[in-house]
Amino acid sequence: MVMVIAVILAAVVAVRWSPFDTIKLNSATRKVAGDIRYAQKVAISTQTRSGIEFAGNSYCVFQDITQRTGVCLPDSALVSSPGDPCSTSATNKFVVDFTDSRCSNYSGIQFNITGLTNPFAFNSLGKLVTTGGADLTIQTFTVGGKSVSIEAGTGRVSYE
Repeated sequence: MVMVIAVILAAVVAVRWSPFDTIKLNSATRKVAGDIRYAQKVAISTQTRSGIEFAGNSYCVFQDITQRTGVCLPDSALVSSPGDPCSTSATNKFVVDFTDSRCSNYSGIQFNITGLTNPFAFNSLGKLVTTGGADLTIQTFTVGGKSVSIEAGTGRVSYE
């Protein structure tokens, strides 16, 4: 009887930690990559220089990054939230904070943006550029240890 209980407890512990952490990490990586693609689509559809800025374990999406005056400011330059609960702030602007209770599915996920041009933008053709409009080289950063890359010429977002 003791052996059966020990095996059941071991199975529950193994299932609880291993796969769910991987699922959470994969989900967070897909979310960040999808939000970057969204910023690119906003740039193309509005014919503005749309972009993303990372700050700690959060980021925000600007409709016109040339109006940005500080970290995720001003609020009026941010894109309206697309409806995802994690990207819906009190002001209904596109701000994602993995430490916020509304993003509890991604709690504990860390960004490593070392070497990333931050903020970065997409021009009206969807090409990766600086906030000033100069061309950028490929940009790579990690989300919880998973690599996310943005190609220079096309703005293609990929992750592994």
